[in-house]
Amino acid sequence: MSTYQFVGKSIERVDALEKVLGTAKYVGDYYLPGMLYARALRSEVPHARIVELDVSPALQVPGVKAVITCDDFVDHGNFGFPVKDQYVLAYQKVRYVGEAIAAVAAETEEAALEGIKAIHLVLEPLPGLFDIDHALDPNAPQVGPDRADGKHPNFLDMSPVYKGNVDEVLKQCDVVLDLKYTTPHQEHAYIETEGALAIPTPEGGVVVYVSCQSPFIDKGILQMVLGLDPARVRTIIPPVGGSFGGKDDLNYYTSAQVAALALKTGKPVRMTFSREESMIASYKRDAAHMHIQLGASHDGVLRACRAKHTFDSGAYASQTPFTAWRGSIHAMGAYRYDACEVEITSVYSNNGFSGAFRGFGNTEACFAIEQAIDEMADALGMDPIDFRLKNCLRLGDETPHGQILTQSVGLTECLQIVRKASDWDRKRTEYSRQAAGDIRRGIGVAALFHGTSLGAEGIDSATSTIEIENDHTIVLTSGLTDYGPGSRTVYTIIAAEELGVNMKRIIMLRPDTNTAIDSGPTVASRSTMVGGNAVRNAARNLAQTINLAASDLLKCSVDQLYRVGEDFVGPSEEVVRWDAVVDHARDMGLVLSTYGKWVAPKIDWDHHGGRGTPYFAYHFAAHVAEVEVDVRIGKTQVLNYWAAHDSGTVIFPEGAYGQVYGGVAQGIGYALLEEALYADGYLQSVNFDTYLIPTSMDVPEIKATFVQTYFSEGPYGAKNIAEPAMVPAAPAVLNAIAHAIGRRIRDLPADLEKVVLGEALRKKGSPVSCKIGLKTK
Repeated sequence: MSTYQFVGKSIERVDALEKVLGTAKYVGDYYLPGMLYARALRSEVPHARIVELDVSPALQVPGVKAVITCDDFVDHGNFGFPVKDQYVLAYQKVRYVGEAIAAVAAETEEAALEGIKAIHLVLEPLPGLFDIDHALDPNAPQVGPDRADGKHPNFLDMSPVYKGNVDEVLKQCDVVLDLKYTTPHQEHAYIETEGALAIPTPEGGVVVYVSCQSPFIDKGILQMVLGLDPARVRTIIPPVGGSFGGKDDLNYYTSAQVAALALKTGKPVRMTFSREESMIASYKRDAAHMHIQLGASHDGVLRACRAKHTFDSGAYASQTPFTAWRGSIHAMGAYRYDACEVEITSVYSNNGFSGAFRGFGNTEACFAIEQAIDEMADALGMDPIDFRLKNCLRLGDETPHGQILTQSVGLTECLQIVRKASDWDRKRTEYSRQAAGDIRRGIGVAALFHGTSLGAEGIDSATSTIEIENDHTIVLTSGLTDYGPGSRTVYTIIAAEELGVNMKRIIMLRPDTNTAIDSGPTVASRSTMVGGNAVRNAARNLAQTINLAASDLLKCSVDQLYRVGEDFVGPSEEVVRWDAVVDHARDMGLVLSTYGKWVAPKIDWDHHGGRGTPYFAYHFAAHVAEVEVDVRIGKTQVLNYWAAHDSGTVIFPEGAYGQVYGGVAQGIGYALLEEALYADGYLQSVNFDTYLIPTSMDVPEIKATFVQTYFSEGPYGAKNIAEPAMVPAAPAVLNAIAHAIGRRIRDLPADLEKVVLGEALRKKGSPVSCKIGLKTK
């Protein structure tokens, strides 16, 4: 039985009321006196050299106040991490359709649009690169920057994992599968599109309100490209209407554009995007071409895995080197092997550009390996859950990377929970025997492991501040952004738990680089673990000060105090209110503001050798999907869905369930509907009339369970939940479809056409498109 007052209890979100009432102010809701409206001139071709660019005609348009190009920035606005290959506005070349070339500020949105139309632009088309399988051909068009190391300029990075000799072990295997899978680009489809508002300051600086994930990265880029002192740049994050990883790079461009225009005009400047502009200009999930060889023995023991994948980074590196690295860590799945070889290569192309998206490389990798695991179970004649239970990682096992799992490994429990909850054994048997009619049912499973936080991607720490105001309210800050998951509520819960006060006392500020402390990027589902630990440390430091004041007031030692609600009680049973203790602390001259920092455990990873400890902990999960397929029209309906997650201690249950429900819904869209298709560099769906995402009619009732294996490094034993909730959904659904129709679909999405084609091929008796090697001893 939990002894906590708030942790793990049913709690209302701290921002619930403002969202329900519609009073939350997003970037698009800001209107200031004299504010100008900005728009960007964007490339209409995927690859070209900028031959002529004359912005002076735009300045003749009534209402236009300023126009900027890359020449208005330091070093032409060059930025980017881990590869510095991006520009705030295009420099010399454009590399994708939608790339910004110039930006205009005007008194009205209409005048800004007319100003854009007036700009004189001449582009010299260059050959485009659209097929990533040929990105490294000697004669492939060059998209990436020149390299000094002799490697192909379209080569971005390669992330490996190595264990043993895969070729030798595969020779010893009784069954070897050779399989290929593909996943498409995916649109983030957040409710709020991109936007930023810049306000020039009297001392020549700028304040930027922007709906991005990582305020201090935005501030750092602004300092660099504008040539401003850090004290003159401030980034503030208002409410963010969804992100899923998509509110970084494009908003960094936008922040810098409006900031430069504001400094040039001396007026506030705001830029917001239409849905079409957002979809054309924004980065997507990496498309992936994946090749897996899997070997096992007749008794159902996995022996070897080789995964050779290619990720499409598009025009710029963005976060693809990191997504590919995370993908490599998870490409073999949560299983034991004698030998493992993973190499994920990321390349440049002219297919838009790719970046962070929920799951961050694992979503693509999990789709491939979890289908391959199912296909191996089929080849061996084993039940898919039995096969996973026989081979999955358990406490004390060594991962293929060489890491010993010493705590918080709940995958077997997750598999057993979804097996029982879904009535798996009965349905699997029943659906396997169903007649080959037009309407068929199937049930499928997928397992997951997902490294928590940044891991070897970078230094992982966060800092929080907390202060008691004169009216006894408590002000809490974090440098991490809550763009929907509920981290502001989690932080409020943690602070209230440590201080023993009513949550209503706590005001959780939104990120502001003037009031918060840099806590790194808000990515990798690190808010609860890393940010939560920082909040807990800050609150504990403040609680220590308050306890000293209470013990002084009650004339007893700190260890003689106990609490009844907010009140302090001493050995004489005298009761003192919280407010009185705070006032007494001030009378004692104590400072009632503290900060807390938490640094993640050390990571030891060899990026070249592909061995070590990539993450300090892992989230484990198992999902089961039950589907009904109408093979006449190719329609797949997900009837039921079960998810079990080993997330460690659940601090905010409503938030955790919400993450699972949303993640599964997004995963169903990835499985059945969503494809950001580029044809010769042109995005084919630029609005939600043709880019389909799930509606309430597509999402079934989702039954979620949490296996709360305690993790000693997490706050109260917590790990993470936001990203892993989506990752296993697509393979679970595709495995269920395969069970229903007796045919594999290895290329996402499993839309109407692919299901109908699969049925036609099944009827013709066409062979499946994989190689299966069987040996008899």
